[in-house]
This record gives sequence, structure tokens and C-alpha cells, in this order.
Amino acid sequence: MPNGANAPALLIAMPQGLGVNGVVSWGLRLAGAMADRGWRVIVAAHRESPGHVRVDHALRDGVELVDLRHLPPIDAPGEPLAPVVEAYRAALESLGWSRDQPVIVLPSLEANCYAATAALASTHADRVRVIGWQHSDNPFDASMLQNYEPILSAIACVSEHITTKLRERLPWRSADIHRIPYGVELGERPRPREQPSIELIYPGRMEHEQKRIGVLCEVARILHERAVPHQLTLAGDGPAAAEVDGRLEGLPNARRIDGLPQSELRPKIAAADALLLASRYEGLSVAMLEAMASGVAPIVTRVESGAAEAIEHGVSGMLIEAGYHEGEHAIAHRMAGAIESLAADRDTLDGMRTAAYERATQRYSIDVHGQACEQLFQRALAAEPRWWPLDRPCTLTSAHARTSGGSAPPDAAERAARALANIEGPIAIYGAGRHTQAIAEVLASVDVVCVIDDDPKNHGTTLWGWPVVGIEKPPKGSAVLISSYLHSQVMAERSRDAGLRPIVLY
Repeated sequence: MPNGANAPALLIAMPQGLGVNGVVSWGLRLAGAMADRGWRVIVAAHRESPGHVRVDHALRDGVELVDLRHLPPIDAPGEPLAPVVEAYRAALESLGWSRDQPVIVLPSLEANCYAATAALASTHADRVRVIGWQHSDNPFDASMLQNYEPILSAIACVSEHITTKLRERLPWRSADIHRIPYGVELGERPRPREQPSIELIYPGRMEHEQKRIGVLCEVARILHERAVPHQLTLAGDGPAAAEVDGRLEGLPNARRIDGLPQSELRPKIAAADALLLASRYEGLSVAMLEAMASGVAPIVTRVESGAAEAIEHGVSGMLIEAGYHEGEHAIAHRMAGAIESLAADRDTLDGMRTAAYERATQRYSIDVHGQACEQLFQRALAAEPRWWPLDRPCTLTSAHARTSGGSAPPDAAERAARALANIEGPIAIYGAGRHTQAIAEVLASVDVVCVIDDDPKNHGTTLWGWPVVGIEKPPKGSAVLISSYLHSQVMAERSRDAGLRPIVLY
């Protein structure tokens, strides 16, 4: 590496590989920014998630890639953690970790990334300083950070909303929880355009649970029917890619292309007039910031976190009202209406593009982000080591995580059978981990309609043919079997808060 052996060092884990998504873009940008500041940096990239392919991202000088695709998927249930721990240990050794020169470690997104780091911190906490990062406003990420709080020197949150919620959840760590928005490279200042159609782009995952990609397919259909001059490009892959291709068939002004490396994607974003985003929830969308920094107006759904902090509605972008459970059609009509009005008023659109660029320049440059991160890292290096308790398992002991290390008592199936004996009608199962596996035979005899899981990454998948959904999905008043031993009461409380009727076994 070009940076000196005595320079500070950073290990960034990329649990979802190097596909096209916002956290990958953030991680690679941060790696480059810290290398530019003289740090030695390793990016440890796991295997890509199903439905995604690795993209040939160009790494900055001073950033080394450690390819972990030979390991099983980081979130694969039942896989041993030891190979991941050893891979991280080897990377840290190559960075020269020691008591005198600890390495900053950024696990992210996946519980087993944190678990592997916890295993290292149970014996070598004096050689690492671990920083947690909350990228999205969902309960699983917050629960994961709370679980691994003992080893975290600090926690960074990408929006003010997430920061406030996490401080309320972890009041004893409030001083160590910091708001650090993402940073992106600034493009050229936008110029007024004269072109017959409005150019629209969505860069991101093709999936329904978070990104609500079906809304954008519906927007394309509405704009086509209204004869609004437009071109819409959806850039990315994911589990709903084939469905998107089918829904866009016959719409001559809309298309999907596969995910592109940042060097090719950014010019496509910059060539657009507006970026579309129909998410149910976000932390702070990197794609949105990239668009604003390229002089592209964001037209996005209003979510509690991120968007409203970055966009002044009607000035630097458009915020579209969209209920969490609202159907595609209603949201698409509002978004299409906003697009149609801007397509007919190029002066307003160009003014919005300029205002978006100015907002990104003031708040979201990569230089500002790199400086904030370096200050956080230096404080962590100066802090005392934080050891993982030897009497606690490293794996996330939660029966509502697929990578659960939780346990089921010997009488779990018997308890479940008794509890379900007098329940009539459909039942939701809260928990997709080992406890649910232990009572599978009992569940086969009842009318299960869905499995509730707090990890949004699992939403849209199935467990034994049952759809895996968020806690907001089942109809109010539904009976919910709490399939957990270790976290039964917490999950019951969450069920009641969601208007559901929990059946508690313990």
C-alpha cells in the first residue's frame, strides 16, 4: 500500500458484496476518502445477495480488496462463523493491528458481520475499535446495534431522525451516537436544458418491500397513457427484475438496464432531469444524493427519515405523499402528476435542479463526510477498548433473525400445540429462526398465512411456502404466535403496538 505502515488503518466489511446498492457506494466512497487522507484501507467483500451480480467497481489507490466470495453467504442459516472470523483476522493482521495501533472496523448491515467482529473483540478488543452504522430506519438494524452495543466505540446514523430514535433507545450511549450523513462527489453545476421530453432515472434494487419498484412501473404506464413526453430508465438488478421487464414491455419510453459500476452509472444519472424513488422507508438515499450532486431533481416519496431532511419540497425536489400500506396505483398517480407538471414547465424544473445541486454542495459533499468520519475514527482510536462479554454468544440471539443463534426449550412444540389448539382462523408466526424450526411439525397442522420477520432483507422471501413479511403487513387484530423463547415479551409488545393479538408461549 502507498500509505505508510504507521498510518491509521480501516477495515470496511461489505456483507452484500459489490453489487449496485447505496451501502456499497457509500463504503467504496468512504474507503477512497480515507485513503486520500493517508489511511490504509481494506474492503472485505462477501458474496453478492441472490439476484445481484458483482460489478467491477474501480477502487481508489490505497484501497485493497479482500475477496470473500469463497465463503458461504454471510447470512446463510446454520453456517459456521469461524471462517468469517479467520478472514477478518487475516485482514486485520495485514493491516498490522496491535495494542499500540488498533484498527477501525466497520461491520455493516448483517448480524454475522457484527458477530464475527464480536468474536475478535472477545479476545483482541485492544487491537480494534468497532464503529456501528445505522443506514436505514427499520427496527432490525436498531435491534442489531443494541445487541452489539458492548463492542461499539461509537455509532453513526445517516439522518437526524435515526439519530434521535437510537438515542432514545440507547440513552446510556447517547453521547456516542452521531449523525453523519453520506457524502458524494459533486458534479458540474447544472445548466438549463432544451429538450422535448423529461428524462427520468431510478438507480437501485429491483424489489418491492423497501423500494416499491412496482410504483415506478405503474408511473411508466400512466405517463404513456397521458402521452407525457418522457424517457424512464430503471438501472439495477434484484429479485423483481424479471417482473419489471414484463411490466415495462409495450411501453416504448421505459426500460430496465442491468446494474452498472459507479463510473458508468453516474454519467447516466447526470444526464437525467429527475430521479424517482418510491421507497417505503430509507435512511438517507445515496442515489438521491448522487442525483442532487449532479443537478438532478429528486421526486421521492416522503418518508420519516432522510428525504425531508435533504429536500425542500417544491424548491430542491418533490416529496410525494405515500402511506406505508398504500397501494401502487394511488402513489403512482401522485408521482406521475408531479412529473407531468414539471415536464410542462421547464423553467421550474431547471430551477429545482439548480437548488438540488446547491443543497448537495452545502451539506453532502464527500469532503465533508470524510472529515466527519476521520474525526469520529480518531476519537474511537483514543478511547478505551470495548470487550465482548465472554458469557454472551457472539451470534445474534434473536428468534426473529434468519441468522439466529437463539434456542428453543425442549417443550417448545408441546407449548405451541396447546396454545394453538383453541385458535380458529388464520395465524401469523412471529419469528423465522430456530424456535420456528423446532415447532415446524405443529405449524404444519394450522392455517398459517405468513411469517413475520423484523429483518427487512428477508421480506418478500418465503419460509416453507409461507410469505415472510414485516410486522405491519398482517391485518389488525390478527392472531400472532410469538415463536421465540429469548425475546418473547419484547416481540409480544411489538405485536400489540402494531394492533395484533399475540399468543405468548413463555
